[in-house]
Amino acid sequence: MLPYSLNRLFRLVAVLLTTVLIVFASNGCIRNQIQPSVDSAVNNGNDPVTITDDMGRQITLSSAPQRLVSLAPSNTEILFALGLGDKVVGVDDYSDYPPEAVELPKVGGFSKPNIEKIVSLQPDLVFATSMHEQAVKRLEELGIPAVVVFPKSLDELLESMKWIGSATSVQDRADEVTRQMQSRIEKVQSMVSAIPVDERPWVYYEVYSDPIMTVGPKTLISQLIEMAGGRNIAYDADTDYPKFSSEAIVERNPEVIIFPEFHGSTALTVEQVRLREGWSEITAVKDGRIFGIDANIISRPGPRAVDALEQLVRLIHPWLVNQ
Repeated sequence: MLPYSLNRLFRLVAVLLTTVLIVFASNGCIRNQIQPSVDSAVNNGNDPVTITDDMGRQITLSSAPQRLVSLAPSNTEILFALGLGDKVVGVDDYSDYPPEAVELPKVGGFSKPNIEKIVSLQPDLVFATSMHEQAVKRLEELGIPAVVVFPKSLDELLESMKWIGSATSVQDRADEVTRQMQSRIEKVQSMVSAIPVDERPWVYYEVYSDPIMTVGPKTLISQLIEMAGGRNIAYDADTDYPKFSSEAIVERNPEVIIFPEFHGSTALTVEQVRLREGWSEITAVKDGRIFGIDANIISRPGPRAVDALEQLVRLIHPWLVNQ
C-alpha cells in the first residue's frame, strides 16, 4: 500500500484519538485489568480511601480530592455527570462537553498531556486512560496521584462511575446516575429482546473513510450495535478497528450504514456515502438506510453512550420506537 500524505496521516490520527478512546496501548502499556473497586467504606470527604482503578492499580488518597484534572473527554463527561464540575480545574484539549468544560484550562492533547501544566494546577487527583502510562508514571513520581479509567463495555462503565463516585465523595450521586442509565439500557434491551438474532439487520459502522475503517467485535461501539438489535458486519475481525476495502463492504451487504457525521474536522454526508462507486447494490443504500451520528456520543465511554444506544435502536428498528 502506498504511504498516505502527511496531511492525511494527521487527519487519521486526530480522528482515532477522538474516536478511539478505547484503544489498547501498545507493548509496555498498563495491563492486567481487574474489577474496579473502592476498598474502604464510602468516602465521607475526610477519611482515607483506597481505589482500585480499571487497570487494577491501587491508589490511596488521604481524603476526598477537591481539585481534579481529566486527560480524556470521556473522563470529563463522567466527572460532570457526577456533579463534580466545580472541582475540575483542567481538561485535555478535546474535552468539549458539557459546554462548561470548554472554558476550563487545557492540559494538552489527548496523546501527549502537558505535565508541567498539570502540575501547575495543583490537582489532588488526575483521571487518565490506558494510553497515558508514561504520564501517569511521571505524575506519580511528582507525588500527584492518578487513576486510569478504561471501561470497555457499558457494564464496566457503570462500575467505573461508581468507584469514581466513592473516591470523590459523591457515591449517592453516582448510584443515582448509574441507576438511571441502567434503567434506560434495560428498556432498550426489552424492546429488542423478541427479535431473533438471525433476523437482526447487518450494520456497518464506519470509523473512518480514507482508508475505510470499521469496528471489531470487542469494541464498545460494536456492543452498542448489538444491544440495539443489530449485527456488526465485522463480527469476525481480529482487531478493534480493522481496515476494509470498499469491495468487502459491498460483499458483506449491510442493511444499515451508520457513520460519524464528522471525520475529524471534515464533514461526511449521506449523499457522499450513497454515491460511492459500487455501493448502489448495497441493501442499505437501496433502502435509504444510511445515517449519520455524533461520533462523540458513540465513541466516548462516558454517560452519553446510553444516548448513543437509544439513537441506534431508533435507526436500526424505528418501528419499535414508534409503537
